[in-house]
Amino acid sequence: MLYQYSLLTADTQTHLARQVITTGHLGLIGGVYVPRLETTVAARTGRAHAIATASATAAFDVILRGLGIGPGDEVVIPGLGWVSVGATVTATGASVRIAPTGTDLTPSLEDLSGLLTPATKAVVIAHLRGRLAGDVARIAAELHRRGIPLIEDCAQAWGVPRAGTYGAAAFFSTQAYKLIATGEGGLALCDDTELASRIRALAGDTRVRTSAPIWRGNVRIPEISAALALPQLDRLDELVERLRSLQRPAVELLRAVGMVLPSDIDAGNGAHVGVWLDTPAAAEVLAARLAHLRCWRPTPGDLHTCAAWPVATPSNGWDRYLDIQIPYTDRPEEFLVLLSGAIEAIRA
Repeated sequence: MLYQYSLLTADTQTHLARQVITTGHLGLIGGVYVPRLETTVAARTGRAHAIATASATAAFDVILRGLGIGPGDEVVIPGLGWVSVGATVTATGASVRIAPTGTDLTPSLEDLSGLLTPATKAVVIAHLRGRLAGDVARIAAELHRRGIPLIEDCAQAWGVPRAGTYGAAAFFSTQAYKLIATGEGGLALCDDTELASRIRALAGDTRVRTSAPIWRGNVRIPEISAALALPQLDRLDELVERLRSLQRPAVELLRAVGMVLPSDIDAGNGAHVGVWLDTPAAAEVLAARLAHLRCWRPTPGDLHTCAAWPVATPSNGWDRYLDIQIPYTDRPEEFLVLLSGAIEAIRA
């Protein structure tokens, strides 16, 4: 059973990496793979601009700075997500406000509404575990009405239909555990040409001129990382369909013991199936029985949970939740037998 999906295109990646090394074009200038990656991702998502960066955190940072967010501003972020989202906001000098999350692990419009103030300059919504945030359409419409930019965290949303299309900007990740994995890497997406130019300049593209001098960083993606991503993008649709085909029976099995995510297989990328158990003890037993597979259970101290952040707020009972990654395998029955046995252990 394969969980590191990037290995599926290892031979092609090796060939392209060798080409990068032998040409000597290792950085942004003179290379062909960074612009090709940006063009490919922009086309896949339907966004006008994609800017490749050294990480998703870096992409989020230059989006915030490109929007002019800084001291005195507030940014609302979900209470479940990677800790660097909040850290990046505070690094700009802005303040973080935490939105509670529901059973789909994301906030609803009602969860967010009471947190919006005149100081709110952006809202972040994360599409977690390969699923579209359930209320993103309503949230996007309300924020548009109020003139507040929505930023989509799509780090876990490669291959998720419509992910990255709702907000003023979005960011993706190519970190080692993502469906598109290059070790580290990210992309910032938007439609506004002026914002895209600011993001490029802030990320360190020296070819971009700005109307006034700005402080620039250096969070450019290496040419070799862009080359590694391209073969994986070519096979992404095939991978998603393969994962969904195993996710479907896994969802049916887990419905016997709890509330299962996703509710709509075709709306996600197939990479995970989540289940809310009746008790934390049941979640712990199921996790233990599946320990040799790749699972995630938000436990105390988990940096994905706001309870572990410096602006700690009460958790949402996440200790009843277990998330199981779907492997790429030619023997799906082996995975389903293991899952079925673990389920029987908590039903006994």
